[in-house]
Amino acid sequence: MSFIHSIKFRFTIWYLIVLTFLIGALSVGVYFYLSHSLHQNLDRSLELRATQLQTIQGVMSSIAMGEFEEELGEVVLLYFESGDGLTSISARNVNVTVDSALVEQALNGEALYTTIKTTDNRELRFYIVHFHQEGPALMPGMPGAPLVGPQFESAAIAVGRSTEDINESLAGLIRTLVLAGPLTLVLAGAGGIFLAQRALKPVDQITRTAHEIEESDLSRRIPVQSQDELGRLASTLNQMIERLEKAFRRQQQFTADASHELRSPLSVIQAESTLALNKERPADEYKHSLEVVSNESEHMAKVIDQLLTLARADSGKEQLSIEKIGLSELLASIAADAEILCRDKSIEFRSDLTDSILVTGDRAKLREMFLNLLDNAIRYSPDGGTISLTLRRAEEMAVITIADTGIGIPEKDIPHIFERFYRVDKARSREEGGAGLGLSICKYIVEVHGGRIEVTSQPGNGSTFSVCLPIINMIEDYKES
Repeated sequence: MSFIHSIKFRFTIWYLIVLTFLIGALSVGVYFYLSHSLHQNLDRSLELRATQLQTIQGVMSSIAMGEFEEELGEVVLLYFESGDGLTSISARNVNVTVDSALVEQALNGEALYTTIKTTDNRELRFYIVHFHQEGPALMPGMPGAPLVGPQFESAAIAVGRSTEDINESLAGLIRTLVLAGPLTLVLAGAGGIFLAQRALKPVDQITRTAHEIEESDLSRRIPVQSQDELGRLASTLNQMIERLEKAFRRQQQFTADASHELRSPLSVIQAESTLALNKERPADEYKHSLEVVSNESEHMAKVIDQLLTLARADSGKEQLSIEKIGLSELLASIAADAEILCRDKSIEFRSDLTDSILVTGDRAKLREMFLNLLDNAIRYSPDGGTISLTLRRAEEMAVITIADTGIGIPEKDIPHIFERFYRVDKARSREEGGAGLGLSICKYIVEVHGGRIEVTSQPGNGSTFSVCLPIINMIEDYKES
C-alpha cells in the first residue's frame, strides 16, 4: 500500500489543515492585536503630550517666537481664528494641513484624532484638542515676530507623530509570520508523520503477524506491547485466533471421528459382502450376511442423520416447529414407550408426572431428546435395575429428571460427555451401537429451547440427568384462555 493511501498520510493532511487554520487565525489575531495596541499607545502618548503642553507657561509665545523645541519626530500646531479666518502657527515650518472642520470641532471643545499623509507620503497621527491658556494673550504673529494685535482667550492645539515606527513593526511582524508559518507547517508535518508512524507501527506488526498465521498453524499470537487501544486490539485478535484454533481443532477431531465412525460399518459391510460372494453358501449363511449388512447400514444411516442434525444446528438452519406443549402429556406418552423397553431387561420403571406444566418448543425435538436420555438409561442399566422419570416445577423452570441405577460415569469423564463422538467406554459403546453423538444432540435441543441440562453420577451407583426448561404458564390457565 502506498503512503498516499495510508492512514498516516490522511492523519498528517488533516493535522496540517487544522494547524494551518489555527496558525492563520492566530497570526491574524496577533497582527490586529499588536496594531491596535501600538496605535492605542500612540494616541495615549499624543493625549498626554497635549495635556503637558497646556500646562507649560508661555508655550504659545514660545511657539510663535520659534523658540519652542519639539520632541524628536513630533509636530505641534496651533490654530486660532483671526480676521482672515483660521490661522495656524508651528515652531518649525511644517507643510502639514489639518482639516479645518476638525479644527472647528476642537475649538468648540471636542477632542479628536486624525491621520494625515504629508506631501512626502509620510503618515502622521494627530490629536487635536481645545487649547486654553490662563490669562489673556496677544494674537501671535509670524514665527520669530513679536506678539501683535488684539488679545484672544482660546485656540486649538494639534500634536502629531509619525506612524512610521508602527508600520515598520507591523511589516516586520508580517515578514516573521510569513516565514515562520510555512516553516512551522513543514516541521509539524514531519513531526506528524513521525508520530503517526510511531503510533501506528504496532498496526503494521499486527498486519504482518496476521498474514503469517495460517490455517495449519494457529498457535502464533500477536505480541501485546501496550495497554492502549492498539494493545486492546491485539488482545482481542489473539482471543479471536484462540477461538479459531479451538474451532479448527474441534473440526479436525470431528472429521476424524466421523470418518472412523463411518469407516467401521463400511468395513464390516465390505467384508461380509466379499465373504458371501466368494463361493456358494447355504441360505442361512447368506441370510446372516444380509442381516449384518442391514444392521451396519442402519447404524450408518443413524450416524449420518445425527451428523446432519448437528450440522444444521451449527449453521443455524435447523427448522423448529414451535408450539405450546403440555409436558406431563408428552412425558406420559414417552414413559409408556420406555416402560415397554424396560420389560425386556426386567428393569423397574417409575414415573411421577403429576405437575401440569406448559412450555413452548418443538414437540418432535423434545420427544427425541427425552427418548435419547431414557434409551441411554436403559442401555447402561443392568437387568433388574430401576429407572425413574419425574416432572416438577422449580420457580419459573420445569425440571425433568431421569435417574437410573446403571454403571455410572467416572468423574473425570462428566465434563466431556456432551462433546461429539466422546464415549466413556469406547469398546462397550461400539458394541451397544452408540456413536457418541446422542448427548451432543440432547444438549443442543435443550439449549435451543432456552434451557440447560445437568448430570450427576457415581460409578456403580447410576446417573441422574436433569433437564430444565422455561415455563410459560400452567396448563389450566392455558385451557381457560
